[in-house]
Amino acid sequence: MRNRAGSANVVEVMQTTRHPRRFLAAILIALLAVAGCATSGASSPAGATAPPAHAVTSPEDAAALVVASDPRFEGLKPLDPEIIGASRWWEASANEDGSFTVKVTIGWGDCPAGCINRHLWTYRVSREGVLELLEESGIEVPASLAP
Repeated sequence: MRNRAGSANVVEVMQTTRHPRRFLAAILIALLAVAGCATSGASSPAGATAPPAHAVTSPEDAAALVVASDPRFEGLKPLDPEIIGASRWWEASANEDGSFTVKVTIGWGDCPAGCINRHLWTYRVSREGVLELLEESGIEVPASLAP
């Protein structure tokens, strides 16, 4: 309906005694419009991640998702036991249920000797690419180590 100025965004209230069904229909339409506006820009719940474009099929795929999920993990490489002094790495393995476990380690403080301080995150990654933080332990990572 339009008001006298010709604007379409004003709902004219009809006489309830003459057209009660139209009145109720107008209210229902207005409520649905408000509900649609409220949900159209909704974001995903905190902690949830959008699934990747393809299924997660390997520990390396799972680790890539975990590394991409947190700026502190930028540049992480897989654990290489031959490297002395490594301070940042991930380890990933497949689980019997088709999911993957990814462990991320960031260390600091005399890492050539094995790192005095460490922080560890353990994630479960589903085949659909959903990340679940299972455990987090260790000393809080200093802001100076952030990328």
